[in-house]
Amino acid sequence: MNDMVVVLGLLLGSATLLAVILKFLKQSNFIAFIVVGMVAGLYREQVQIPAELLEIFSEIGIIMLLFMAGLEVDIKSFLRRWRLVLINGLGQIVLLMLLGLGLGRFYVGIDSAGTLIFFALCLTLSSTIIVLGMLKERKELESLHGQIVLGLMVIQDVVAVLALSLLKSIAAEAPLLVEIPLVFFKMAVLIAILAFLSKFVLGRVFRYLASSSEMLFIGTLGYCMGIAALCELFHFSAEIGAFFAGASLAFLPYRLEIEDKVEPLKAFGLILFFIALGYNLRFKPEMLGALLDVAVLTAFVVVGTPVIMLFLGWVARLKARPALLIGGTINQISEFSLILATLCFQAGVFDESMFTLITLTCLATFMLSSLGHQYMSQCYEATRALWQFIDRHGIPYQIEGHTDFKFENHVVIVSFNEIAQEIAEYYDERGESVLLIDIDPEIIHHFNSQTGHNLVPLYADIYDPDVWSEFNFDRAKIIISCMVRGQEAELGIARWLREKNADVPMVAATDSHEEALELYENGVRYVIQTEYLAAESFRKIYAEEIGKGGKAFLEIGAAHLTEIRELQLKLKAIFRLI
Repeated sequence: MNDMVVVLGLLLGSATLLAVILKFLKQSNFIAFIVVGMVAGLYREQVQIPAELLEIFSEIGIIMLLFMAGLEVDIKSFLRRWRLVLINGLGQIVLLMLLGLGLGRFYVGIDSAGTLIFFALCLTLSSTIIVLGMLKERKELESLHGQIVLGLMVIQDVVAVLALSLLKSIAAEAPLLVEIPLVFFKMAVLIAILAFLSKFVLGRVFRYLASSSEMLFIGTLGYCMGIAALCELFHFSAEIGAFFAGASLAFLPYRLEIEDKVEPLKAFGLILFFIALGYNLRFKPEMLGALLDVAVLTAFVVVGTPVIMLFLGWVARLKARPALLIGGTINQISEFSLILATLCFQAGVFDESMFTLITLTCLATFMLSSLGHQYMSQCYEATRALWQFIDRHGIPYQIEGHTDFKFENHVVIVSFNEIAQEIAEYYDERGESVLLIDIDPEIIHHFNSQTGHNLVPLYADIYDPDVWSEFNFDRAKIIISCMVRGQEAELGIARWLREKNADVPMVAATDSHEEALELYENGVRYVIQTEYLAAESFRKIYAEEIGKGGKAFLEIGAAHLTEIRELQLKLKAIFRLI
């Protein structure tokens, strides 16, 4: 069977059916693509895919994945909590690398230094795609552990790119003392050029391209592949070029549109890459003995990562809950690990058995980690007594300079934004103080350093039930959550209040009809459905203004502009955060 249309049709059709089954089992779609590729590889005489085509599939998939990884780099999440991110991020990489080196040397029996380093690194990196998908699905992007994980992913992406640079040097068989500084010099030059383009050129170019969906798609693809091609011409890594090309677009206002246009192509490239990866695995009878090694490495990643993150949480003085949830979120091997394993195999750094070992371990960690994500909160509740020493060591939640604030019949606002600002001003007019809970340290610092407002700021993780108890949510006058993407926390508070004191009214915000219905069904008194209220409000404004002819919207627009400028003057630097 060598008709490529038929072959691809069978592979993609089979992968689709398996992906549907895995969806019900809460598993990653990538497992389906790798498994289908593995099955096709067992019948490679009947299912023939040219080696050149497989190589093209792999390379395009890797380039598109790294481009999107660069585009999704969240520098803001990193900078807001840089201390916590550095302790947890660098600590996780260093500790897992050291343990991985020991495991590789004394258990797997790896002798080569290059093979040992990349083996340990493959066990260290976590899957950005699985992690982001899980945080989005569980509505935990705005949680403390979610924000730290986003920053941690930035560090891991940078480490993965540096590893690709080191791999190119090893593959070139050049003197490392000469080649590695040269690679870093080329990388610095590339970053400088792309930074210049990002600041002075790309904004104007993509503003023009954004006027047409087709032009934006073609322009983005051309920019990605063009930078990758130039890097290849100058004997630099095309994959690294694609990553930094994506990072140079991450600060543009058209980032979301670019992601939307390129995402399907990236997904298709990844599908082809994972199918090709599975197809390239060649199972031999002697490899059955490696299943024990796969089990040991899987346990090391899935169980060892949460334990390491608990230790690092203790060092960073985090509470046990976010520390454990960070570890339970990132306890799988990354798609970057598969890319590194593939490139190491092509460069001769990994042999066939090592490549197979890493790939099978990756599959196992994908499956177990995805299952574990569904029960992380239950695992914490079941074991929380074991982590009391971490909570005692953690930085206690405290309110600075407001010792007279009474946690009885008090108003609680969760997350600062325009809605929170309006509600705070309402109570300010009535002479009442309001407890504001947020996990953005910039917002908390702003209100702690300012006077003349009625907000009592508290830096705390609203997803943590201990916070609800410690600050007497069950004795509050009202609880108002202004988080638009905080569904899990809002549902948790609503259920908790229903048990503790159903008389405390709770108001929550969302932009989704489905989420609004779920919040009402779980006891929330009123849902601030932002899209619905905005549409209803604008309809009234439109009906009043449209009859004014040429003067329509002049006065009301000018008044709105004045209000925004006053808000900007009042909030100063944190205006950009809301």
